[in-house]
Amino acid sequence: MQRQVRQGQTSTRRKGKRRDPRVKYFGFTAMQWPFIATLVGNWLFSAAVFAAGKTFWDWTPEAWGIADRLALVIKDAVVAILPGVLGICIVAAQRLDPSMFVGSTPKPNSPVEINTKFILNTFEQFTAYFIANAGLAMYCPIEEARTLPILTGLFVLGRILFWVGYHKNPYLRAFGFGVTFYPTVIAYVWLILIMVFGIRVPL
Repeated sequence: MQRQVRQGQTSTRRKGKRRDPRVKYFGFTAMQWPFIATLVGNWLFSAAVFAAGKTFWDWTPEAWGIADRLALVIKDAVVAILPGVLGICIVAAQRLDPSMFVGSTPKPNSPVEINTKFILNTFEQFTAYFIANAGLAMYCPIEEARTLPILTGLFVLGRILFWVGYHKNPYLRAFGFGVTFYPTVIAYVWLILIMVFGIRVPL
């Protein structure tokens, strides 16, 4: 009787069609589609947050000279680097727990290893963000100055999503990475257009 049940379960399982990971749909394999979905989700989410900030937050600085632009860039940088500084404080405390280490090496996928990788990635991303933000401050007119704080908020939000997602599942960090990284890429594209080709796209 048990064999019949098992045979029935086996035959039912065999009937289900398995997708061949090599088969392409619209030019992409089944393994590539989650990445494409995450990429599109990054763009849509970032665009929605940016558009909401531009729509509902009407702010312009009182003055927009060189000192004012530099001050805004520095203020934004202080806010943007806070997740990395917080990560350093947490790792410093976790290093007091010997159960997270094998000798002097953090255990694979342990909280201290994840937080260490988060810190490294955050400072890498921050370098690209900071240069892009400084470039935007140079070329943005005063009516578009609020673009800088909005992009800073998006950077911090992306870092938080990256951090939380990494602790839940390493694959989930991809969304937060994209929310941090792709707005910075768009900022560089905007800067290249205006510096090289003289094309100004309204922000």
